[in-house]
Amino acid sequence: MSKVSKTSIRQLIADMFNTLAFTYRQVFIFELLYKTLTLFIFIPAISFIFHRLLRMGGFAGATNYELLDFAISRYGFLSMLILVPVATMLIFLEFSVLVIIAYYGQNKQRIGLIPAFLQSLAYLPSLFKYGFVGWTLYLLLLFPLLSWGVGSSLLPSLQIPNFISGELFKTGWGTLLYAGVFAVLAYFKIRWSFLLHMIVIEGTYSFRQAAKKSAAIMKKSYFQMSVMMLCVILLFMIVEVLMIALIIGAVTLVSFTLPQETGFAEIVRSVVSKSAVLSMYLVTLFVTPLYITILTRMYTAKADPGHAVLQMPDGNAMENRSSQSRGLLHKHKRKLIVLGLITAFATALALVPAIGDVHLDDKKATIMAHRGYMSKGPENTIEAIQGAIEAHADFAEIDILETKDGELAVIHDTNLKRLTGYDAEVYDLTMDELRKLEVRQGDLTGRISTLAEVMNAAKGKIKLNIEVKTHGYERNLLNTFLRTVRENGFQTHCVVQTLDYEIVQEIKAAEPALQVGYVIFAGIPDIEQIKADFVVVEEYMINESVLASAKLQRKPLYVWTVNEKNSMERFFSMGVDGIITDYPERAIALAEELRSGFLPSLVRWLNNLRF
Repeated sequence: MSKVSKTSIRQLIADMFNTLAFTYRQVFIFELLYKTLTLFIFIPAISFIFHRLLRMGGFAGATNYELLDFAISRYGFLSMLILVPVATMLIFLEFSVLVIIAYYGQNKQRIGLIPAFLQSLAYLPSLFKYGFVGWTLYLLLLFPLLSWGVGSSLLPSLQIPNFISGELFKTGWGTLLYAGVFAVLAYFKIRWSFLLHMIVIEGTYSFRQAAKKSAAIMKKSYFQMSVMMLCVILLFMIVEVLMIALIIGAVTLVSFTLPQETGFAEIVRSVVSKSAVLSMYLVTLFVTPLYITILTRMYTAKADPGHAVLQMPDGNAMENRSSQSRGLLHKHKRKLIVLGLITAFATALALVPAIGDVHLDDKKATIMAHRGYMSKGPENTIEAIQGAIEAHADFAEIDILETKDGELAVIHDTNLKRLTGYDAEVYDLTMDELRKLEVRQGDLTGRISTLAEVMNAAKGKIKLNIEVKTHGYERNLLNTFLRTVRENGFQTHCVVQTLDYEIVQEIKAAEPALQVGYVIFAGIPDIEQIKADFVVVEEYMINESVLASAKLQRKPLYVWTVNEKNSMERFFSMGVDGIITDYPERAIALAEELRSGFLPSLVRWLNNLRF
C-alpha cells in the first residue's frame, strides 16, 4: 500500500492518459468492430431467439403482465437458460479484452487483438463454473444499473423506471427507501471495481474471492478514485463541448453561405447532420475504454504485482509480431481504410435509424398534463384540470376507477390513504362517500369527482386522455365507461389508454370511433404486433429503434412521465409524437423553442444525443 501513498493523483491521471494514447489504435479498432458486431449480429440474433421462443409459447408479445406470464412459462425459462449465459459471455469478452489491452499498455507493450480475444475466451470455462450467478448479476444488473455513462456495447445502461421512482418520491419514506437502495448498490459497485481485474490479471474465478480481493484493494481509496473519475468526466465533457462547437460552427457556415431553400443546401445539411452523428459516435468509442484504463491503472498502482498471473509477452516476439502487423497493414492499407469507413458509416446509420433529417420539421408535439396540472390542484381533481386548461396543454391525462355503487371516480390510487389520509379502498366506498373526502397534496386541496363531472368541466376547453384502471372488483366498468362517453358526446374529445391489452381490444370493438392506446411499462415492445391506435411507453424504454418501428407502423408514440428538462428536449428532438408530463407549461415552452429554427434544434439534439 505504500506504493499508493507515493503516487500522486496527478501522476496516476497522467499515466492513465499516456496508456490510452499508447493503446488508442487497438482500442478504437476493437470497439468499432465489437459495436458493429453487436448491432448487426449479436442483438439481432438474441432478438430472433427471444421472439421465436415467444411465438412458440403462444405469446403475442412480451409486455406488461404478459411478460411475467412468459417468464414463468417453460419457454420463458428456456429463453433465460439460453440468453442469460450468452449475454454474460458477450459482455465479459468486451470488458476482458479491454482490460488485457490496458494492462499491457501500462508497460508500453502491445498485444494483438486476436491473442487478447483468445486469452479472454480461455477464461470462459472457469467463469461459468465458479460463481456464475454472481458474475451474471454483476455484469447484467449491477454494472449497467449504475453505469454512470459507461457500459457495454450489448447492454449500455439500465435505470429504475420513472413510474416506480416517481411514486416513491411522493412520500418521505419512499424517498428514503430509494436513496437507501441506491446508496447500497453504489457502495458495492465501488467496492467491486476491480472484479474483472481479479479474473483477467490474477486468475481468481470465484466471484466471492474476487469480491473480497477487490474490496481489499479499494480499502481507504474511495476519495482518490472519486477525484480521478471526476477529473476524467470533466475532461470528457470539455472534449464533447468542443466537438459540438465545431459542428455548430460548420452548420452556421453552411446556413450563412448557402441559399436556404435550395436542394443543394438541404443535401449539405443532411451530410453535416450525419457527420455529427458519426463524430459523436466516435467519441463514445473511447468512453468505456477510458473507464477500464482508469481502473487498470488504479489496480497496478495498488495491487501486489506478485499476484498477477497474466504474464507480459517476450519483447522480441512482440517486436516481430509488431513488424509483421505493420507490413500487413501497409500492404492492405487502402482496403482497410475503405472497410473502416464503410463500417463506421453503416454503424452510424444503424445507431440512429430515424435520423433521416434529424426531425427538424414543424410538427407540433402533443403535450398531455399528467393527472391534470398538479402544481395548480391535487391530481385528478377539477382544479388540476383547470390548471391544465390555463397552461394550454393539448390533453389532460386522468385516471378512472369503478366505485362500490358502479360509478366512475376520477382517481389514480385504489387505496385512498396517500391523498386523503383515510385508509380505505375505492371499491369499498360509494361515490357519495368519496365526495366527502378532502384530497390534499401539499397546500392544495380538492374533491374527488365523477368522470361525467370532469367531462363537463373540460368539454370545449381541453381534450382528455382517460386511463381505464382496474382493481379486480369491477362489475360493469367498460359498459359504464362507454355509456358515459356517449352520453356526453366525448367520442372525438378524448382518447383512451390502459395497461390491460384485453381492455384495449374490447373498447375498440365496442366503440370504433374512440382512439384507444396501450400503455407499456415493462418488457420489449413489438409495435407491429400491438393492435392499438397509439402506444404509450415509459421513458426508460424509448430508443430510436422503438420510435422508428412506431413510425413505420404509423402509430403515434407518446412517452410518460417526462418531467426533466433534458429528457423533454431529447424526446422532442427524437421526434416522438408527444409526452405526458407533470409540467405542461415547461414542455410547451421547450417544444416551441425546438421548432423555432434549424440551428437551435441541432444544438439541443446534439446535447441530448444518446447511444
